[in-house]
Amino acid sequence: MPALDDATRGRVLFGGDYNPEQWPEESWPQDVRLMKKARVNSVTLGVFSWARLEPRPGARDFGWLDRLMDLMAENGIGVVLATPTASPPPWMGSRHPETLPRDEDGRTVWWGSRQQFCPSSPVYRAYAAALTEDLAARYGGHPALRMWHINNEYCTHCWCDETARHFRDWLRARHGGLDALNESWGTAFWSQRYDSWDEIIPPRRAQYLRNPGHTLDFRRFTSDALLECYAAERDIVIRHTPDTPVTSNFMPLWSGQDGWGWAEREDVVSVDIYPDPRDPHGGQYNAMLGDLTRSQARGPWMLMEQAAGAVNWRGVNHPKPAGLNRLLSWQSVARGADAVCYFQWRQSRQGAEKFHSGMLSHAGEQGRTFREIKQIGAELELLGPEVTGTHTVDEIALLHDWDSWWADQQDGRLSARLDYPEVLRAWHRALWESNLRTGFARPGHDLRPYRLVVVPHMYLLADAAIDNLVRYVRDGGTLV
Repeated sequence: MPALDDATRGRVLFGGDYNPEQWPEESWPQDVRLMKKARVNSVTLGVFSWARLEPRPGARDFGWLDRLMDLMAENGIGVVLATPTASPPPWMGSRHPETLPRDEDGRTVWWGSRQQFCPSSPVYRAYAAALTEDLAARYGGHPALRMWHINNEYCTHCWCDETARHFRDWLRARHGGLDALNESWGTAFWSQRYDSWDEIIPPRRAQYLRNPGHTLDFRRFTSDALLECYAAERDIVIRHTPDTPVTSNFMPLWSGQDGWGWAEREDVVSVDIYPDPRDPHGGQYNAMLGDLTRSQARGPWMLMEQAAGAVNWRGVNHPKPAGLNRLLSWQSVARGADAVCYFQWRQSRQGAEKFHSGMLSHAGEQGRTFREIKQIGAELELLGPEVTGTHTVDEIALLHDWDSWWADQQDGRLSARLDYPEVLRAWHRALWESNLRTGFARPGHDLRPYRLVVVPHMYLLADAAIDNLVRYVRDGGTLV
């Protein structure tokens, strides 16, 4: 299996998302000049370029991307090439409204932003696969290609009729028959027993509290449905380039994907981390997400996105004080990151993220942000193969499980004041402040390598996981 060191070639990757289609082509040589000045050795291309690559159904416009790929190769800058399937073009929603997701109330989620696709839609999947096939065939042998980036921040939910059909198929595979499903969900309560598969729908808006077994299975299904989309595109690019690593970026501690299951399907585990510059515990938050991602990767990992300065989506978007960008970047390297990347290279001049910072800000190369980027790039360039491909060995494991998190989020629980991520973060903070090397593990993982295992809050545990914890203690481990 390809690994991150296949893409880094002995160097820490440094760069970020590059969206040159938003700028006149005359600006591209200036971008390359400044990238080289900042020691950028990697850019991610094509993340949100579906409408540019396929301006109408079946059409292909690869000329601009050909020129960009060649430009990067000529200047020694590697490319993490994305499949642009996170943001379907307007023509898809207009011509195929069945690809648009529906919310819990049955309302259509329209185009005009991003991620407006139903993961279960065969039409969406067919268009995504066709474009991925053409990208992989065209650029699979290109000298600039270092890695594939599938989609972007998978986070779509849908409750439509196509999702209902897909959900029923998933339930058949999980439970076998309706009797087993009724027993698992406890449908004797409130007269909820199902007599036919066709009666089962996604847990849409209801009069009162919904069945917890039903909602938990739907969270599991949604993660798996998104994973199917990822796997379909991943398999296409692997067929064309079996030696090129593949990734898809996680959002920081997001509840929608079972990160453990997803990480097993990635060659490189990558994450986007955006600590609030005004958070006094922002450093610990950055460290916690690095520790979690390293644990999912079981080794080196990729910081796919961070902000060079302010973001655009908080109520108040504070810039990073001088030096904080450098500090958090090095903290990620110390916790096993072999790639330090940003969203994005050049700050956007239009669109919803025009106030989101870039490595090259609106102030240009004389601005403080770019001066700091140059310093970080020069420092990272000093690191050699003795650093890349290595990571710390954890002595302590914090248990974290998406099933338990999903179950804990439901209504009808003991306390709505208990917030699962905050409990997890509080335990990590205590260990971090004590300078203890901490990683994360699933309750069913092999726990024997750890001196200490901490169970911060496990609302839901499988019998096998309980047996695993008991066995760990009986074998001499310390469990908190």
